[in-house]
Amino acid sequence: MPEPTSPAADPKPRSRGELWFERLKLAVEVIFFIELGMLLVVLPWTPLWTDNSLLSMHLTARALVTHGFFRGALSGLGLINIWIGIWDAVHYRESN
Repeated sequence: MPEPTSPAADPKPRSRGELWFERLKLAVEVIFFIELGMLLVVLPWTPLWTDNSLLSMHLTARALVTHGFFRGALSGLGLINIWIGIWDAVHYRESN
């Protein structure tokens, strides 16, 4: 009686198109995370953040987003995004 083979033991070889699609997806993901992270690290500390016309009518929201803790939390999220982008780029492994 033949034994069943597990899918992990006998992987189907991927085509060149699938490999390049995976590489392109990784590149877009890494660029997205790093750019979003840089934006979140820098933007809360610029005048564009504090002199926002959208917040001029909402004084409570303006007080919240200009608070140092809120700005620092956003910058921390930005650093996490940068870390995720670099982590994904460094730990990418192709499986044939």
